[in-house]
Amino acid sequence: MSEGLLRRWAAAALLLALAAAACDRSPAPFHETLRQRAGAGDPDALAWLLSAAEQGHGEAQASLGLLYLGGEGVERDARSAARWLCAAAGRGSGEALAAIIAAAEAGDPGLQNTLGLMHLHGYGVPRNTAVAVRWIDAAATLGHPDGQYHLALLYGEGRGVARNDSTAVAWLETAARAGHPGARNALGLRRLNGDGVAQDSDAAIRWFRAAAEQGHPGAQNHLGQAYALGLGVIPDDMEAMYWFGAAAEQGDPVAQYNLSFLHARYGNTAEAVRWMRAAAENGYADAQFSLAAEYMLRDMHAYAWLHLAAEQGHEEADRRRQELWEYMTHDDVSLAEELSTDLTRGTGDPNPERVVCAR
Repeated sequence: MSEGLLRRWAAAALLLALAAAACDRSPAPFHETLRQRAGAGDPDALAWLLSAAEQGHGEAQASLGLLYLGGEGVERDARSAARWLCAAAGRGSGEALAAIIAAAEAGDPGLQNTLGLMHLHGYGVPRNTAVAVRWIDAAATLGHPDGQYHLALLYGEGRGVARNDSTAVAWLETAARAGHPGARNALGLRRLNGDGVAQDSDAAIRWFRAAAEQGHPGAQNHLGQAYALGLGVIPDDMEAMYWFGAAAEQGDPVAQYNLSFLHARYGNTAEAVRWMRAAAENGYADAQFSLAAEYMLRDMHAYAWLHLAAEQGHEEADRRRQELWEYMTHDDVSLAEELSTDLTRGTGDPNPERVVCAR
């Protein structure tokens, strides 16, 4: 048996054992034994735990988070601990939630921020904005860049606190200087638009570039837009295409839409269509409307894309949808609305675990 097959077989066997252990009320469930072995330095046990955790097994996620939190069998890693404990708590692990609360109360800023986000989104705990603000503020005050960034967003939105753009900008600047890519991108947008801070295109580009080079897809798209439009830089379509492409490959629908138009400008029809469809399937209303225009001779597909865009508030799409509705049969409209669901299957609301835990 090849090493790859052996490892896949072992991972499958592990999952079956974990599932059986979940029903077993014996004093030493298998996952606890596995955690002990991994904590003692057994690399196979650690690899099996990681495989099960990545496949969504809550007990394995809790075990892995606790190992990273305590530095048992692995190098202590606060970010990995927060990620796995959060994921496990979201799946109902009381042990993981208790560990997060204990660490937060003991002053761990990463888990204070995690606990705040869990309360903000109602993930694994009741939604409570006041409690969320308290924990995120605690993390920010202790110098945690994620906490500073999220506290800035709360002040910028007036969510759980009185809206205060000056305070939001101050926290963004603190997090941006500490290297937080999301804060750098957000600060770039504020500088570009003069939103709560003096307008400064040069500073905006510097922040976008810093975040883009860290791989932040929103900043990569904004830098691409700057090159496409000549905002604070000399216009350069090749640079724009590069940055749009970097963001598009990460699944950013706005960048996919922008990249489609650049490819169309240079006659790359196949690439233009590919990226327009990707943006539409990722839920971007402008792309859905544009794709509908390509399908106007095929009423059902056109109606399906227009329906998706109109349901997001795209006014022109709604007007065109009404025009098509006037001469389509009731059955055709019903089929087109069913088709619209298939066109974007797998997209929609973001995964709460990814939003709250994996930062």
